[in-house]
Amino acid sequence: MKQRQSVKTVLLCSIFLTLSIALNAQKYKIKQADKKFENLEYIEAVKIYESVANKGYEDPDLYRKIGDAYYFNADYAQAAQWYDKLFTMSPGQTLEQKFRYGQSLKSIGKDTQANALLTEYYASKGINYSDLDKKIADYSDKYTIKKEDFNTENSDYPAFMDSEKLYLATAASNGLENNWSDERASDIYVVKGGDKQNLAGEINTKYNEGSLVITKDGNTMYFTRNDYNNKKRGKDADNTTKLKLYRAKKADGNWGDVEELPFNNSSYSVGHPALSKDEKMLYFVSDMPGGKGGTDIYSVRVSNDGGFDSPTNVQAINTPGNEMFPFMASDGTLYFSSNGYPNIGGLDVYSTAINNGGYGEVTNIGAPVNSRGDDFAFFIDGEEKGYFASNRENRNDDVYSFETNPNFKEPCELDLEGLVKDKDTGDLLADAVISLLDSKNEIVNRLKGGSDGAFSLEEINCNDVQRVRIERREYQTAEVDLPEPTDRKVYKDFLLERNEIPLETGTDIALLLKPIYFDLDKSYIRPDAEIELQKVVAIMKQHPTIKVNVGSHTDSRANDNYNMQLSQRRADATVDYLVSQGIDRSRLSGTGYGETQLVNLCYNGAACSESAHQQNRRSEFIVIK
Repeated sequence: MKQRQSVKTVLLCSIFLTLSIALNAQKYKIKQADKKFENLEYIEAVKIYESVANKGYEDPDLYRKIGDAYYFNADYAQAAQWYDKLFTMSPGQTLEQKFRYGQSLKSIGKDTQANALLTEYYASKGINYSDLDKKIADYSDKYTIKKEDFNTENSDYPAFMDSEKLYLATAASNGLENNWSDERASDIYVVKGGDKQNLAGEINTKYNEGSLVITKDGNTMYFTRNDYNNKKRGKDADNTTKLKLYRAKKADGNWGDVEELPFNNSSYSVGHPALSKDEKMLYFVSDMPGGKGGTDIYSVRVSNDGGFDSPTNVQAINTPGNEMFPFMASDGTLYFSSNGYPNIGGLDVYSTAINNGGYGEVTNIGAPVNSRGDDFAFFIDGEEKGYFASNRENRNDDVYSFETNPNFKEPCELDLEGLVKDKDTGDLLADAVISLLDSKNEIVNRLKGGSDGAFSLEEINCNDVQRVRIERREYQTAEVDLPEPTDRKVYKDFLLERNEIPLETGTDIALLLKPIYFDLDKSYIRPDAEIELQKVVAIMKQHPTIKVNVGSHTDSRANDNYNMQLSQRRADATVDYLVSQGIDRSRLSGTGYGETQLVNLCYNGAACSESAHQQNRRSEFIVIK
């Protein structure tokens, strides 16, 4: 018995020792991978992580790091798979992790799951995600796109463009291998008329050269390059490759006199330069401490002697995600890419207008420029055409050109607020009803004004809404065209006239309105007639005891009998319309008079203009009780 126990004990100890050795080996591998992960060497890190996971090691932190490695390397399909394992094992993840999982799901078309996660994320910030998603759709189809023929099998993206040529960043055959991807470092090439040539001068090295900007006179360039010095070989003390900004001058057609900008730092990256319209402000991207998270956009003032003030974080547009690749268009619009705003997937391109130093609303420019993948490095020449990069096909960064769609109708939104007042006394009128009408005179939205006469309508779609109607008991209904927006918010007071219509038997209500006309040989209610008919509706609702006879007339063209029938159809159509608006049919009657009561000398055979005939195709509204 003792011998059996001893053998059993030895066996158990051996198994335990083997498991302990294996566990320690896995932990050692994970530590190796963690170091590579922290140094942004995602390709190498994920190989080690996955080798551990494939041997049966299960751990939420491991799954998170594999998912993040793929996420940071823009492989959203793989990221989603590992995040799925993470959330299955440990559902209670941070909002940031839910955001990354949601973004990854959105990039591979799993919108239902993605929207649930992203809705929760944005709700924590007091933002309605569904409203933001709808705004993206409003801007879609503004551009048409084309994949360019000069793309290579490696990563290609626009580094800068002017009116004559495109500066292209693409992998160089002699470039060093990147630690975070499986490609070689990029050089800058110039593409003009379909011909691609290496940029002349001292810009390109064996390290990465990327995004740049050139001054309008063509003599100064700001450009991005790996942290480049002989001692550290482009890496910091932690063996992490960083980016820095440099300035070069042009002489005899070649770029040289390269100098490092003073706000670079080997502890963090600085890159992706852009210049303001007046070239007095340099924008750039950095992950320096004190930012909102990820990479942020910064601005720094350039003095007349070429010096720089201290950089400032552009708080108005940065998010906890990554903002990068800024570009200032000639009209003062700042374009940039981000994964911190509601998007179609991955990095999307956004725009914001800059006025007097302030930043307007950030807008997703929509599909097809933006896609399920990463879309970035957007450059536009004027308002017509330009280039951008996307990895929508096979995760490979390619250059696309775009042109503005001439049939696109720019989305228009405004906030309308003001007061309703008595036109004569200026007194504030409480409880007025303000309605928004579309081109068919149908009500899009309706609001009751406050007890103080004030009203406020937000996010009005100017493309849908044409007119504003104001109704108030004891006052004549007023209608005005929707004000032209000179800014997002429009303030307008509405002045109403007191209803002093003498509603005695025989009164023609139509005389107090604009004429209500019909098209030739037609009996349908025209949109302009609907506007006036609504005033008849308002009057009859304000005076519920009156009865009205609708008298309809024609011009003298066509024979007398036909015109009598046509006028009766017009009278009936008008009565039907008033009934559809809530007026009881017992209060209405309709009589067709044909051409028996012309208001001018346009009798049979008379030479009259169309406008003169139009005056006879009318309706009257006679109070009969």
